[in-house]
Amino acid sequence: MAKDQFYRFNKDAIQGGAGRLIVGEDSDFRPTKISDVMDMDTFELKPGFRDLGGTTEGINRSRGNETEEVTIDQSVTPIDTTISGWSNTIGTTLMETDINNRSLAWAGGNITETAAVLGAPATLAASLNKGNKKVKVEAGKGSDFSAAKFAKIGDETIAIAQVSGDIITLKKGVATTYATTDTLTPVEELGTKTISYGAPTSVPSYSLTLIVKREDDSFLMIHYYEVKISDNVETNHGKEKASLPVSFTSFTQDDLPEDENVFIEIEQVL
Repeated sequence: MAKDQFYRFNKDAIQGGAGRLIVGEDSDFRPTKISDVMDMDTFELKPGFRDLGGTTEGINRSRGNETEEVTIDQSVTPIDTTISGWSNTIGTTLMETDINNRSLAWAGGNITETAAVLGAPATLAASLNKGNKKVKVEAGKGSDFSAAKFAKIGDETIAIAQVSGDIITLKKGVATTYATTDTLTPVEELGTKTISYGAPTSVPSYSLTLIVKREDDSFLMIHYYEVKISDNVETNHGKEKASLPVSFTSFTQDDLPEDENVFIEIEQVL
């Protein structure tokens, strides 16, 4: 830095990076390092945590307080202020509107599942490579798929584009390889997940973790010990992708010092 440079700044401290928002089941959890939440080699989350997925317009954190003035008869102006309350909120818009995120955002009930109704499986007549869409099944079995809209192979359920003889063309390629010992099964009726919503007097508590990968490849983790969903959530079902705007309010913990009892930040240093 030149001696006559008036403005002083550290370019390395000016960092950006998108965040990974994670919800946890245990509001009593007290992490002391990032690896308590995420495996630092595979980036897989530890048990009890799940990703809220893609977001848009950033992940916004807010922290503020309310004060009351201290006045006395002997002064025409306040002589001090005292803090009467703190607020800590986290807000974002979730782009992944799956049933688990809807349950979280809208305080839903239990999720129940019904299995798919499957037809008779057909053995593959030829092996498949990852990405293949055309599936040849054993002779005479193609007709079993003529009325089906979906087919199941391995753990994948894929929409059917066309059936021609014993060749079933899928709308997207398979995600892995399959051998002639594997089978393709027509799906007569897809399985379902069901959830109901009511007017509960309280909503569940969660932990909320934000992990940011910064431009220098280091990580910053912010862990809120206990949050609850707050404010109204509005979703539009139209031409554009659906989304879930969500807001969380964080609460204090009685087992921690009062200046450390809402959230913790842990950052890697180079």
